[in-house]
Amino acid sequence: MAIFDKTQPKVIAEKGEAEFSKASLNKDLSAAGYDQDGKFFYVTMDKVLFDDPVSTIKTVLDAHGFVPNLENMLACLDSFAFAAYAKTATSRAGSILKVSEYNACIRFELPQKNRIGAILQSFYDEISKYESQSGNETWRPDPELKKLKDLKSEAAELKRKNKELQEQVSALTLQLNREQKSLSRASRALDSQKVLPDNVRICKVEQVDLKRRTVKLSSQRKVFDVPTHLLDRVPQFQARCLAIFDEEQDVPLGIIFLDNQVASDVERRTAELLYVEGDAFKARDSRRNELQVKAVNDLEADTIKSLRRGMKVLVSMSEGHVVHFSVLSELQPGDFLVRVLEQFVVGDIGRNQLVAVTDD
Repeated sequence: MAIFDKTQPKVIAEKGEAEFSKASLNKDLSAAGYDQDGKFFYVTMDKVLFDDPVSTIKTVLDAHGFVPNLENMLACLDSFAFAAYAKTATSRAGSILKVSEYNACIRFELPQKNRIGAILQSFYDEISKYESQSGNETWRPDPELKKLKDLKSEAAELKRKNKELQEQVSALTLQLNREQKSLSRASRALDSQKVLPDNVRICKVEQVDLKRRTVKLSSQRKVFDVPTHLLDRVPQFQARCLAIFDEEQDVPLGIIFLDNQVASDVERRTAELLYVEGDAFKARDSRRNELQVKAVNDLEADTIKSLRRGMKVLVSMSEGHVVHFSVLSELQPGDFLVRVLEQFVVGDIGRNQLVAVTDD
């Protein structure tokens, strides 16, 4: 005779699945949980004695986070069954189980979105019939109804965002027209006063192409592509600048920006050249990241050809792309001293201009 009984009780819910002729009622078999397949919830009758099935199902739905509405309760009733929580003797596969001890229980499956039973389907059919007679929208099961509601909500949200974007576009278009008129008036005023040379124009940044490392400048209804390598930095959108053109006034030779602002998404890093080959170089930045840069225009190609291994460059990064680079010259101590002395001289000149001179 075995000292320890290692058999686990199981839920029996169908007739003919087990033989109860020699079984005895064991009230100690009191439990609540999931069956051996982990699919159905069960609870022995002693835990829900004198309670009605609806209240029991509602309690279980609440405990598992389901809304205890009629739809979910009908889904549970579709699989509801009176069963037995029983100890069975070991048997060969395919043979009827012999129950030695048992306790009465109920068993049902929690609601499943992909499963609709007969009672729940009958509920849907009745509502669908009523809706069709009243001329309203046909009733749909919960998953389809939720999907339809989500689509309607998404459409309404997209319509709202589209309206906001249209308003923003209208406001930006109005602002752009004002800026263009203001720029045109300023340019005509400067031209009439001959303040600027003939080959100098006021321009505005219309577009910054970070991947191609180019900036589009507009002036007097003309647009010019300028490599960022010709600039000292990557400007912000709609920044103003003075452009110096060639004799034909078609090619910009130099750009002077009227502010010191840099594009907000651009980050500057110092980098040391690892090697230079043709019109490309490889460098390691201050964060130990290796960067490979290939020239995208003749200006960059000429600069790269003059570079040597070990030199320092200032690299501007945005979204993982190199958008601008410039060579850093090494400052000698004498250069620094000259700059300090220049500042002292500028200060002396300023103080002398503030001294009032009186005649004796």
